[in-house]
Amino acid sequence: MQEIASGIEKKIKVKRLVTAPGVTFKTCNVCNGSGKVSKVVNTMLGQMVSSTVCHHCNGTGQIIDNKPPGVDSTGLQFKEEIIKINIPSGVGDGMQLSMTGKGNESAGGGISGDLLILIEEKDDDDFKRDGNNVVYDLYINFTDAALGNELEVPTLTGNVKIKIPPGTQGGKIFRLRGKGIKDLNSSVAGDQLIHVNIWTPKKLTTEEEKILSQLKNSKNFKPSPGKSDKGFFEKIRDFMS
Repeated sequence: MQEIASGIEKKIKVKRLVTAPGVTFKTCNVCNGSGKVSKVVNTMLGQMVSSTVCHHCNGTGQIIDNKPPGVDSTGLQFKEEIIKINIPSGVGDGMQLSMTGKGNESAGGGISGDLLILIEEKDDDDFKRDGNNVVYDLYINFTDAALGNELEVPTLTGNVKIKIPPGTQGGKIFRLRGKGIKDLNSSVAGDQLIHVNIWTPKKLTTEEEKILSQLKNSKNFKPSPGKSDKGFFEKIRDFMS
Protein backbone atom coordinates (compact mmCIF):
# COMPACT_ATOMS: atom_id res chain seq x y z
CA MET A 1 0.00 0.00 0.00
CA GLN A 2 2.98 2.32 0.53
CA GLU A 3 3.75 1.95 -3.19
CA ILE A 4 0.19 2.93 -4.10
CA ALA A 5 0.33 5.93 -1.77
CA SER A 6 3.55 7.36 -3.18
CA GLY A 7 3.62 5.97 -6.73
CA ILE A 8 6.51 3.86 -7.97
CA GLU A 9 8.52 2.87 -11.02
CA LYS A 10 8.45 -0.85 -11.81
CA LYS A 11 10.29 -3.02 -14.31
CA ILE A 12 8.27 -5.79 -15.92
CA LYS A 13 9.16 -8.55 -18.38
CA VAL A 14 6.94 -8.53 -21.47
CA LYS A 15 6.79 -11.06 -24.31
CA ARG A 16 5.58 -9.32 -27.47
CA LEU A 17 5.66 -9.70 -31.24
CA VAL A 18 8.34 -7.67 -33.03
CA THR A 19 9.69 -7.60 -36.57
CA ALA A 20 12.30 -10.34 -36.90
CA PRO A 21 15.90 -9.29 -37.67
CA GLY A 22 16.64 -9.40 -41.40
CA VAL A 23 13.03 -8.93 -42.49
CA THR A 24 12.54 -6.24 -45.15
CA PHE A 25 9.39 -4.95 -46.77
CA LYS A 26 8.41 -3.51 -50.11
CA THR A 27 5.39 -1.69 -51.46
CA CYS A 28 2.43 -3.93 -52.16
CA ASN A 29 2.11 -4.39 -55.93
CA VAL A 30 -1.65 -4.90 -55.72
CA CYS A 31 -2.69 -1.68 -53.96
CA ASN A 32 0.50 0.29 -54.68
CA GLY A 33 0.96 1.03 -50.99
CA SER A 34 -2.50 2.48 -50.32
CA GLY A 35 -3.77 -0.55 -48.41
CA LYS A 36 -7.01 -0.41 -50.39
CA VAL A 37 -8.21 -1.71 -53.71
CA SER A 38 -10.94 -0.10 -55.76
CA LYS A 39 -13.56 -1.94 -57.72
CA VAL A 40 -15.81 -0.46 -60.42
CA VAL A 41 -19.36 -1.80 -60.46
CA ASN A 42 -21.83 -1.14 -63.28
CA THR A 43 -25.32 -0.31 -62.03
CA MET A 44 -28.52 1.08 -63.51
CA LEU A 45 -27.40 4.48 -62.27
CA GLY A 46 -24.01 4.18 -63.90
CA GLN A 47 -20.62 3.11 -62.68
CA MET A 48 -19.93 3.10 -58.93
CA VAL A 49 -16.52 2.73 -57.29
CA SER A 50 -16.17 0.83 -54.02
CA SER A 51 -13.01 0.45 -51.93
CA THR A 52 -12.06 -2.55 -49.81
CA VAL A 53 -9.04 -3.52 -47.74
CA CYS A 54 -6.29 -5.02 -49.85
CA HIS A 55 -6.28 -8.78 -49.24
CA HIS A 56 -2.67 -9.09 -50.36
CA CYS A 57 -1.14 -6.85 -47.66
CA ASN A 58 -4.09 -6.81 -45.22
CA GLY A 59 -4.31 -3.04 -45.50
CA THR A 60 -0.73 -2.23 -44.50
CA GLY A 61 0.44 -1.26 -47.97
CA GLN A 62 3.60 -3.32 -47.41
CA ILE A 63 4.51 -6.92 -48.13
CA ILE A 64 7.56 -8.93 -47.10
CA ASP A 65 10.44 -8.58 -49.52
CA ASN A 66 12.93 -10.76 -47.67
CA LYS A 67 12.75 -12.90 -44.53
CA PRO A 68 15.27 -15.23 -42.87
CA PRO A 69 14.52 -18.94 -42.37
CA GLY A 70 12.15 -19.79 -39.52
CA VAL A 71 10.13 -16.57 -39.70
CA ASP A 72 6.43 -16.89 -40.50
CA SER A 73 4.55 -15.06 -43.24
CA THR A 74 3.96 -11.98 -41.06
CA GLY A 75 7.67 -11.38 -40.49
CA LEU A 76 7.10 -11.22 -36.73
CA GLN A 77 8.57 -13.19 -33.86
CA PHE A 78 8.18 -13.19 -30.07
CA LYS A 79 10.77 -11.31 -28.05
CA GLU A 80 11.12 -10.77 -24.29
CA GLU A 81 11.76 -7.19 -23.22
CA ILE A 82 12.18 -5.38 -19.89
CA ILE A 83 9.91 -2.33 -19.82
CA LYS A 84 9.81 0.42 -17.19
CA ILE A 85 6.36 1.54 -16.11
CA ASN A 86 5.43 4.44 -13.85
CA ILE A 87 2.64 3.54 -11.44
CA PRO A 88 0.95 6.79 -10.32
CA SER A 89 -0.17 7.24 -6.73
CA GLY A 90 -3.81 6.50 -6.07
CA VAL A 91 -4.30 3.52 -8.40
CA GLY A 92 -6.65 0.80 -7.22
CA ASP A 93 -7.30 -2.88 -7.66
CA GLY A 94 -8.70 -3.67 -11.12
CA MET A 95 -7.55 -0.40 -12.73
CA GLN A 96 -5.95 -0.63 -16.15
CA LEU A 97 -2.99 1.42 -17.36
CA SER A 98 -2.01 1.75 -21.02
CA MET A 99 1.41 2.31 -22.60
CA THR A 100 1.12 3.53 -26.18
CA GLY A 101 3.18 1.62 -28.74
CA LYS A 102 4.50 -0.96 -26.26
CA GLY A 103 2.25 -3.78 -27.45
CA ASN A 104 2.74 -6.09 -30.43
CA GLU A 105 4.27 -4.60 -33.55
CA SER A 106 2.16 -4.61 -36.68
CA ALA A 107 3.04 -6.76 -39.68
CA GLY A 108 4.35 -4.64 -42.53
CA GLY A 109 5.71 -1.89 -40.31
CA GLY A 110 2.34 -0.47 -39.26
CA ILE A 111 1.47 1.16 -35.94
CA SER A 112 2.29 -0.95 -32.88
CA GLY A 113 -0.41 -1.86 -30.40
CA ASP A 114 -0.57 -0.74 -26.77
CA LEU A 115 0.55 -2.55 -23.63
CA LEU A 116 -2.33 -2.91 -21.17
CA ILE A 117 -1.36 -3.23 -17.50
CA LEU A 118 -3.91 -4.54 -14.99
CA ILE A 119 -3.37 -3.36 -11.40
CA GLU A 120 -3.69 -5.94 -8.62
CA GLU A 121 -3.58 -4.55 -5.09
CA LYS A 122 -2.10 -6.77 -2.38
CA ASP A 123 -3.53 -6.86 1.14
CA ASP A 124 -1.46 -4.87 3.64
CA ASP A 125 -0.42 -6.28 7.02
CA ASP A 126 -1.19 -3.04 8.89
CA PHE A 127 -3.75 -1.07 6.91
CA LYS A 128 -7.10 -1.56 5.23
CA ARG A 129 -8.06 0.72 2.36
CA ASP A 130 -11.37 2.55 2.12
CA GLY A 131 -11.22 4.65 -1.04
CA ASN A 132 -8.41 7.13 -0.44
CA ASN A 133 -8.63 6.66 3.34
CA VAL A 134 -6.67 4.00 5.19
CA VAL A 135 -7.85 2.34 8.39
CA TYR A 136 -5.53 1.15 11.15
CA ASP A 137 -6.61 -0.96 14.14
CA LEU A 138 -4.88 0.27 17.30
CA TYR A 139 -4.96 -2.07 20.29
CA ILE A 140 -4.44 -0.44 23.68
CA ASN A 141 -4.60 -1.85 27.19
CA PHE A 142 -7.18 -0.95 29.80
CA THR A 143 -4.91 1.35 31.79
CA ASP A 144 -3.97 3.42 28.72
CA ALA A 145 -7.66 3.79 27.90
CA ALA A 146 -8.51 4.86 31.45
CA LEU A 147 -5.48 7.04 32.26
CA GLY A 148 -4.50 8.23 28.79
CA ASN A 149 -1.10 7.95 27.13
CA GLU A 150 0.98 9.00 24.15
CA LEU A 151 1.45 6.12 21.71
CA GLU A 152 3.33 5.62 18.46
CA VAL A 153 1.36 4.39 15.45
CA PRO A 154 2.50 3.55 11.90
CA THR A 155 1.41 5.56 8.87
CA LEU A 156 2.14 5.13 5.17
CA THR A 157 5.02 7.60 5.50
CA GLY A 158 6.47 6.54 8.87
CA ASN A 159 5.57 6.41 12.56
CA VAL A 160 3.84 9.28 14.37
CA LYS A 161 2.77 9.82 17.98
CA ILE A 162 -0.86 10.36 18.98
CA LYS A 163 -2.37 11.27 22.33
CA ILE A 164 -4.89 8.91 23.89
CA PRO A 165 -7.11 11.04 26.16
CA PRO A 166 -8.11 9.65 29.58
CA GLY A 167 -11.40 7.77 29.41
CA THR A 168 -11.03 6.71 25.76
CA GLN A 169 -13.71 4.18 24.84
CA GLY A 170 -13.34 1.13 22.65
CA GLY A 171 -14.44 1.93 19.10
CA LYS A 172 -13.16 5.51 19.25
CA ILE A 173 -11.85 6.67 15.86
CA PHE A 174 -9.03 9.19 15.56
CA ARG A 175 -8.35 10.92 12.25
CA LEU A 176 -4.92 11.85 10.88
CA ARG A 177 -5.68 14.26 8.05
CA GLY A 178 -3.72 13.89 4.83
CA LYS A 179 -2.12 10.61 5.94
CA GLY A 180 -4.08 8.50 3.48
CA ILE A 181 -3.63 7.91 -0.26
CA LYS A 182 -3.35 10.77 -2.74
CA ASP A 183 -6.19 10.91 -5.22
CA LEU A 184 -5.33 9.64 -8.70
CA ASN A 185 -6.62 12.79 -10.40
CA SER A 186 -5.57 15.46 -7.89
CA SER A 187 -3.03 16.29 -5.20
CA VAL A 188 -5.56 15.84 -2.37
CA ALA A 189 -4.78 12.93 -0.05
CA GLY A 190 -7.21 10.94 2.05
CA ASP A 191 -6.98 10.48 5.82
CA GLN A 192 -5.81 7.74 8.13
CA LEU A 193 -8.52 6.53 10.49
CA ILE A 194 -7.29 4.95 13.72
CA HIS A 195 -9.83 2.57 15.22
CA VAL A 196 -9.23 2.02 18.95
CA ASN A 197 -9.62 -1.49 20.35
CA ILE A 198 -9.26 -2.04 24.10
CA TRP A 199 -7.37 -5.24 24.75
CA THR A 200 -8.78 -7.39 27.54
CA PRO A 201 -6.24 -9.77 29.10
CA LYS A 202 -7.16 -13.43 28.71
CA LYS A 203 -5.22 -14.55 31.77
CA LEU A 204 -4.65 -12.78 35.09
CA THR A 205 -2.35 -13.41 38.00
CA THR A 206 -3.82 -13.75 41.49
CA GLU A 207 -2.60 -10.26 42.37
CA GLU A 208 -4.18 -8.78 39.23
CA GLU A 209 -7.49 -10.49 39.99
CA LYS A 210 -7.50 -8.98 43.50
CA ILE A 211 -6.88 -5.47 42.17
CA LEU A 212 -9.66 -5.71 39.57
CA SER A 213 -12.06 -7.29 42.06
CA GLN A 214 -11.59 -4.28 44.32
CA LEU A 215 -12.37 -1.93 41.43
CA LYS A 216 -15.30 -3.67 39.73
CA ASN A 217 -17.90 -2.36 42.17
CA SER A 218 -16.58 1.20 41.98
CA LYS A 219 -19.09 3.73 40.68
CA ASN A 220 -16.73 4.89 37.93
CA PHE A 221 -16.44 1.35 36.58
CA LYS A 222 -20.15 0.97 35.84
CA PRO A 223 -21.00 1.64 32.16
CA SER A 224 -22.95 4.89 31.81
CA PRO A 225 -22.84 5.98 28.16
CA GLY A 226 -24.00 9.52 27.48
CA LYS A 227 -25.36 11.16 24.36
CA SER A 228 -21.84 11.93 23.17
CA ASP A 229 -20.90 8.23 23.32
CA LYS A 230 -22.03 7.14 19.88
CA GLY A 231 -22.41 3.56 18.73
CA PHE A 232 -20.16 1.94 16.13
CA PHE A 233 -22.40 2.57 13.10
CA GLU A 234 -22.97 6.19 14.09
CA LYS A 235 -19.22 6.74 14.30
CA ILE A 236 -18.63 5.19 10.89
CA ARG A 237 -21.45 7.26 9.38
CA ASP A 238 -20.01 10.48 10.83
CA PHE A 239 -16.50 9.78 9.56
CA MET A 240 -17.62 8.78 6.08
CA SER A 241 -20.01 11.72 5.61
